[in-house]
Amino acid sequence: MAALAVTNSFTAGTTIVAAQMNTNFTDVVTWATGSPNLSTGGSTTTVSGKLAVTELATFSDDVYLAGSNQRFIYEGSSANDYETFIAATNATADRTITFPDATGTVALTSDITSTQWNDVNNILTNSVFN
Repeated sequence: MAALAVTNSFTAGTTIVAAQMNTNFTDVVTWATGSPNLSTGGSTTTVSGKLAVTELATFSDDVYLAGSNQRFIYEGSSANDYETFIAATNATADRTITFPDATGTVALTSDITSTQWNDVNNILTNSVFN
């Protein structure tokens, strides 16, 4: 896919004619309906505001969240008033949380309600540790 090369020269206060805009619009549509690259390797593309991706988004390396409200939000299969939020506390050092290569449900510490040895032993026996 070729790089988008659209150059516009307009003077303030002059009329923009449809032919100028139609040519530019066609170039943009051709670029955007292919497999566009927003920047070249090693450079940064900044999107201010919201970016909506309605299909698959593929990331080849790290996803970096910055700012004061860093979390993943899952809407679920229907848009409603309820979402699932995944967030981390403010780290005081680099931390890594690794999920095992296994299928199952992640249990919360609040799910451990018994202090009976048999119950604790069952939890340990049925858990995956690295």
